[in-house]
Amino acid sequence: MKNNVDKSYGVALSEKQLKFLVNCIDIAQKTHSINPDKEECDIIRRLGNKADELQDQDNIYYELSSGQ
Repeated sequence: MKNNVDKSYGVALSEKQLKFLVNCIDIAQKTHSINPDKEECDIIRRLGNKADELQDQDNIYYELSSGQ
């Protein structure tokens, strides 16, 4: 018997993989080659937020290490 329940998969991404995935999504959205639904928009937003967090951490590390 087939369930109509979506399965959920935990996926671990390295920082490099996350940045690549976000870049791919940005390109697809700019070229209008994807039309995400509400659930897909949520994951895009969450990935973008995580990428922003990592970028902020990189910026803080750079500022601390360069003495700014």
